[in-house]
Amino acid sequence: MKSINEQFAEMQKKTLESLEPMQNMNAVAAEAFERIARKNYELMGELVDYTVAQVKTPADPTNLQEAYEQRTAEAKAFAEKVNASAAEYVTLATELGEMAKAKAAPEAKKKAAPAKSK
Repeated sequence: MKSINEQFAEMQKKTLESLEPMQNMNAVAAEAFERIARKNYELMGELVDYTVAQVKTPADPTNLQEAYEQRTAEAKAFAEKVNASAAEYVTLATELGEMAKAKAAPEAKKKAAPAKSK
């Protein structure tokens, strides 16, 4: 029969082993949060820049064609930035997915390995 100290030591070891996969995925989650938040921040900056440019575009009734052309050009440039950001989000999601798979792979191998008999 094991002593109380041996039982507590075994329990602590098993607890730490069970927490390891969560710690690995926590690192991935923290990285994902930071990268996505920074990408969102960048995109919101682009939105603010576009909105301010639209507001500053003169709306002088004597020069409506020029105002229309300027707003159209700004809208086209903004749409191109949003499309580029969408592609960057896809790349980011792929990278984060690969990172998660890489962190999960060692744990899957551990579970698949047969237990050593004592």
